[in-house]
Amino acid sequence: MWITLFTIILLWFLWYVGNKLWTNSMLKKSATVLSSEDFESQSHGHDIVDIREPAKFKSKHVFGARNIQYVMLKENHAALRKDRPVFLYDENMQTAARLAKMLKKEGYNQLYVLKNGFMDYKGRVKTNQ
Repeated sequence: MWITLFTIILLWFLWYVGNKLWTNSMLKKSATVLSSEDFESQSHGHDIVDIREPAKFKSKHVFGARNIQYVMLKENHAALRKDRPVFLYDENMQTAARLAKMLKKEGYNQLYVLKNGFMDYKGRVKTNQ
């Protein structure tokens, strides 16, 4: 019983750590990761894209952001200009890392991702409650 429980916990821990390392590695190659404060100050006047689900976006989002889901951007990223900085965020950086990697391959060079995603964002937000 204890061995099974220990094995499950160990496997979960290894998966969690591996996932974090993979995300950080992918982001280092394709985007600049910004703290909450830097994200807010540097994103002003640029494309801020929230790639979370529409319900989460409608509830609360970074002030000035627009909601374009990952699936839509994956299929057609014409909504983003290659010659301007693009600021991306999601819930926890996982999806933003995949999207940044894809956009980098497509020629986007000014990509920025919010460190730890929206759950740690401390800047101005818009709420619809």
